[in-house]
Amino acid sequence: MAFSIGIDLGGTKIAGVLTDEELNILAEEKIPVDKEKRVEKVVGDMELLIRELAKKGKGECLGVGLALPGLLDWERGGIAFSENLNWHNVPVIPLLKEKLPFLFFMEHDVRSGAVAEVYFGAACSFQDILYLSVGTGIAGSLIWKRNIIRGAHETSAELGHMIIEPNGPLCRCGNIGCLETLASGSAMERDAFHLSGEHLKGEEIFNRAKEGLSPFKEVVKRASSFLGLGLFNLVQIFDPEVIVLGGGVAEAGDWWLEMVKEGYENRFFWTPTIPPLVLGQFRGRASVMGAAGLPILQERGEYHQSVY
Repeated sequence: MAFSIGIDLGGTKIAGVLTDEELNILAEEKIPVDKEKRVEKVVGDMELLIRELAKKGKGECLGVGLALPGLLDWERGGIAFSENLNWHNVPVIPLLKEKLPFLFFMEHDVRSGAVAEVYFGAACSFQDILYLSVGTGIAGSLIWKRNIIRGAHETSAELGHMIIEPNGPLCRCGNIGCLETLASGSAMERDAFHLSGEHLKGEEIFNRAKEGLSPFKEVVKRASSFLGLGLFNLVQIFDPEVIVLGGGVAEAGDWWLEMVKEGYENRFFWTPTIPPLVLGQFRGRASVMGAAGLPILQERGEYHQSVY
């Protein structure tokens, strides 16, 4: 009997799961990220979370997988730069290994979500997959012949920063009209506020949209249409077998998926086959589940990665 631990370090919270060897959840925890994002405090909280989860495990610990944001430092095992945390050159794994006896693995947070879906979830039966995480922002991962395409500089599939509307809103990256500024959860929250004057979270916007209330239904429809446009463009470049949608916005379920499909499928006029859009199995939990999957896949010899 063995278990695995996954940790997803985000800008506002740290999520952790304990799973068995088939990635079934045995326990899970969430704690907020230190408001000042101090390295010592955040890494210390990660350590405590790992300890708490490990206490609940039975048998051998296969390892701890980390889903980390930003540009990763593969040589040392940490974060080279993260905008969300404002961290530069933080050796996360060496700091954790000073206190913990486990093997460690790491992956970029969105690619970790892709790992969950490709090896354990909605994309198990496909070879060539486009994974898109739609949450506060938008990011993706391209999987070709079941291998993640990382790019020459480890920055491939930053799909949220494709420019979709040259006269659109200003993006945090400095460009104008990126997909993220038009179709993400934060984009819908911004548009809902501008039209209604109410500061609402994405879940409440979706609830009101499902009831047919204006302007919320129009806000979701507009964002879904832009997302469909972005996905259509990506298909012209990558020609995947399937597109898997994950992230927090995907928790809205089939209702949202159907709206995205309208903005996606209606643009195909000549292509003989339209790659299907499917919801991820893990959705908002994909990154932390993929992190827990890293030690399991290493044990199986199915996903080769650095071990720390």
